[in-house]
Amino acid sequence: MLIIPAIDIRNGKCVRLKQGNFSEETVYSDDPTIMAQKWTLAGAKALHIVDLDGAKSGAVENFEAVQKIMVKVTVPVQVGGGIQTLKTIEQLLSIGVSKVIIGTLAIENEDLLKQILSLYAEEVIVSLDSKNGKLAKRGWQEETSEDLMKTAQRLEQLGVKKFIYTNVLKDGTLTQPDYEGISKLLEIVKAPLIVAGGVSSITDIKKLKTMNVAGVIIGKAIYEGRIDLQEANNVS
Repeated sequence: MLIIPAIDIRNGKCVRLKQGNFSEETVYSDDPTIMAQKWTLAGAKALHIVDLDGAKSGAVENFEAVQKIMVKVTVPVQVGGGIQTLKTIEQLLSIGVSKVIIGTLAIENEDLLKQILSLYAEEVIVSLDSKNGKLAKRGWQEETSEDLMKTAQRLEQLGVKKFIYTNVLKDGTLTQPDYEGISKLLEIVKAPLIVAGGVSSITDIKKLKTMNVAGVIIGKAIYEGRIDLQEANNVS
């Protein structure tokens, strides 16, 4: 099970939000590259980068910041936020990004999703961001009527090979993951599942490992010292 530190970028800075709320922002570094280096030096085997401005606007806004990180790190990097076109995917892959994360596009444009999967199925992760069992989009700012479980099944049938699941209401709360939602998803999809949201302790890491998730994205808990990255790696 992969432990993946999260680097969320807004206005060029490394930040964390609570439940995706842009008015509840904590800035952890003015330079996301320094934070990326910090986590890789601490033992991170992969990084999860989200362009929060892009997620909200629907177009990548922090490409330069991502590019700077790619120059400085050697571990696999997955990037999401505002990825709405095939060209953007190709641009990110061309600078060394190993996986691109799409969310809104997967909900809104099935034809384009099929085209992308026909070309880059192994490089694409679909993010399932849920509020009360319904999917959210546009950086979690808009709720949809799309059912989480039914959509996950449909997307897997279309050829999606990996998912990230986030319960938005858990994100940044330092409570605990949505174990019930994770368990249900694991029952209905065969594709590897990375989980995020609410991870706050080594106990959470151990429990998620027993559930056979493919990876765990950790944000606030490592930024605030509640989870030691090396210890998390050791138990994963």
